[in-house]
Amino acid sequence: MKFKVRFFLILPVLLTLLLACSPKPEGPQPPEIIYGQEMCSACGMVIDDPRFAAATQLLNGEYLRFDDVGEMLSYHMNHPEAQVAAWFVHDYPSEKWIRGEQAIFVHSSSLQTPMGSGIAAFEDKSEAEAFAAEHNGTISSLDNMRAQVHMIEHP
Repeated sequence: MKFKVRFFLILPVLLTLLLACSPKPEGPQPPEIIYGQEMCSACGMVIDDPRFAAATQLLNGEYLRFDDVGEMLSYHMNHPEAQVAAWFVHDYPSEKWIRGEQAIFVHSSSLQTPMGSGIAAFEDKSEAEAFAAEHNGTISSLDNMRAQVHMIEHP
C-alpha cells in the first residue's frame, strides 16, 4: 500500500520533469489560424484557404495574418514601422507552414489567389519548378518577390 501511495505522489513530479526537459522548438513559430473565422490583418477578409495564407511575426512578438502572400508583402512594403522578425507561408502542395525566408515562390497570372496576387509558396524547388512550368510562372526568393511587388505597386 505504501508503494502505491509513494508512486502516485512521485508520478506528477516525474511527469513535470519530463515535460520540462523535452526539446522546445527553436526560433520563431508560425501562428495558429482558425480558417473560416480569422480576419486578414490587411484587408479584413476572412482567411479561408491555407494554400495562400501567410503571416509575419513582428519584433515585438505580435503576429499579423494574411489571406494572400502578395498582400502580406504589400502590407509590409507600405508599413515599414512593422518590423518583421520572421516570415511564414504555407507550402502550396502540403499546406504546412514553412519559413518564408527559405520558401521558393511562384508567380503566375493564371493562379487564382484570394487577393489576385498570383503567388504561391513551395518548400521543394522541383515542385515549384514543375508548378511554374505548368502555370507559365516565374520562380523567386522572398527578397526577389518583395522587390517585384514593390515594382508593381511603385512603377
